Amino acid sequence: MNEETPERSATPPVLPADDLEARTVRWPTVLGVISIVYGILALIGNGCGAASPLSTPFFLQMAGMDAEKITMSPVLLWVQVGSGLVGMAVAIVLLAGSVSLLRRSTRSLAILKTWVALAVVTTIVGIGLGFLLLDANVQLQLDIQDATRAMILDRGGDPSQFPAKTADEIKSQSRTMLAVFGLLPMIYPVILGFLITSRSRAEQADNWQE
Repeated sequence: MNEETPERSATPPVLPADDLEARTVRWPTVLGVISIVYGILALIGNGCGAASPLSTPFFLQMAGMDAEKITMSPVLLWVQVGSGLVGMAVAIVLLAGSVSLLRRSTRSLAILKTWVALAVVTTIVGIGLGFLLLDANVQLQLDIQDATRAMILDRGGDPSQFPAKTADEIKSQSRTMLAVFGLLPMIYPVILGFLITSRSRAEQADNWQE
């Protein structure tokens, strides 16, 4: 006597919905990849900036300069280190938001908006600190300049071939650099902030699945 084969369920297994519309939208991928690259560069740059004040004496000695004659204001040193560490933390926020954007997470735009606000604020604060510590920075550059000329003289060279700048010249150039290049880190945050606050993009992000 043949046994009857049990009937298989005619109901197909339930599969997660395929959000085809979310996958075909390209702007999250474009902005996500660009932001990841920008975040990695910002992380490396700020890391180097944080380590620079601590490693400068070592590199100056390797170059043959007398590092003991070069004095950095403690306030300037810790501001540079602190700025670098804060910049690294802000870069990590950007990387987190970028990865979330690539994954089409509904939280991604909120994270990126937070990064935009942090990037703008830290840039403005950085410019302000740059002007407040301008005199300390000028003195540091003068010390490096004097150490360079002394090294040239010790090696039998002609220090006059290394043009020396006055404190006023260095201060004027530093002010120009702060005014012109200080705002450059704000360009991409402003552009990204403008793009992710678009109503159509916000509506698309609200419909993404976690």
